[in-house]
Amino acid sequence: MSPSPFQHNGVGKIPRKSVITRAKFYLPILILVFAVVLAVAAYPSKSPNSSSLSIGNAVLGTSMAQRPGLTRSGLQCGPNIRQVTWSKYSPMCEPKFTGNNGNATSPGVTKNTITITYRVPASSLSGLTASFFPPQLVGTQAQALQTMQTYIDLFNKEFELYNRHVVLKTFVGKGNELTELQGQGQEQAQQDALTAKSDGAFADVSLLASTQLYDQDLANEHVISIGAIAQPQSWFESYAPYEFSPNGTCDDSATVSATIIGRTMANQNAIFAGEPSFTKQKRKFGLIYPENPSYAGCALELAKIIATRYHSPMVREVAYTINIQQAVPQATNVIAQMKAHGVTSIVCACDPLFPIWLAMAANQQNYSPEWLATNFGDIFGQKVSTSQWSHDISGGLVTQPKLQQEAYQAYKLEDPTGTPSPEFASIYEPLLLL
Repeated sequence: MSPSPFQHNGVGKIPRKSVITRAKFYLPILILVFAVVLAVAAYPSKSPNSSSLSIGNAVLGTSMAQRPGLTRSGLQCGPNIRQVTWSKYSPMCEPKFTGNNGNATSPGVTKNTITITYRVPASSLSGLTASFFPPQLVGTQAQALQTMQTYIDLFNKEFELYNRHVVLKTFVGKGNELTELQGQGQEQAQQDALTAKSDGAFADVSLLASTQLYDQDLANEHVISIGAIAQPQSWFESYAPYEFSPNGTCDDSATVSATIIGRTMANQNAIFAGEPSFTKQKRKFGLIYPENPSYAGCALELAKIIATRYHSPMVREVAYTINIQQAVPQATNVIAQMKAHGVTSIVCACDPLFPIWLAMAANQQNYSPEWLATNFGDIFGQKVSTSQWSHDISGGLVTQPKLQQEAYQAYKLEDPTGTPSPEFASIYEPLLLL
């Protein structure tokens, strides 16, 4: 959730994927490793010992990968041939399986099916986002589910699932994503996890409505969760082996961000600030972050690294509650504290919406610092005051053109005439990981 490789005015962009829902990932480091979980659950016996084979930028295990034969999609297996041609994250190819698949090898896995669930929460961050942006930018829940089913149909045809197919079950949950993000609604999150289990889930792919509480409750019910958001490594270890994510840990993001800030900005003048006097001063950093314990821990780790390694401690650290009703007074108070402490450069480890109110408050208080914030995409940036965000140094989500994205191309393979949800990349990634 902390800022990552920085850019100013479009310089030095680091490619990242997706826009709307990925905005709540707080700077994930994309890690897509296909089929590890499903292979373990679906394959009837242990695979032979395997070595590692480097292919392009990926290191993939190989055991039966060199066996001759045709894959389910009709590819001829051989050295360096992947299971599918359209994904650079695909494992090595495997000839079509025949024989006894072991029947029910895991909860949610039968002789013929692998069941996954998707929770539609009572209220969601996506729904809140939709109130700020036009439908063509955020899409609808129905579009998201249709897009998910299209990817599942493609994967069922082309990936080796040992005579099984993936079945998606959706349910309307009792949990409120916005409440859960504030650490509340434990009982409802537990009820939703129990619903997923009773639906026979092997895994849950509610990435568009994932929260820490719901993910933890799924793990407690021994249901695999694909979609953990900005959690530290210790959290994944605590809930192993049921938590997976297409994103990096927030520990990694904090370390990378702190290193970049420390090496390139600490102990130098705040030359991008809007206030002329700040541009002649050595930077005084201030930190703004959500008070959620996991997010706060990583944000404070970022501050600690900058202070101890680069001798530039934060002069003010302020936590806020993710609460839309309290956004304006909170932003007013936070900015007042930053200004009173002479902060020249604000490190905003914030959710996608809070900068909108922070910038408004800064304008009202005639305060124009540098901003170091996550780039959640143009649609969010355009909502923030230009007079403030013209002094923002942001890193994060920089997308490829849609037609060049693997997620879009995969969708079109299955549905050439259809239109995916605007959130297609956020839907594709956890399914590919699974």
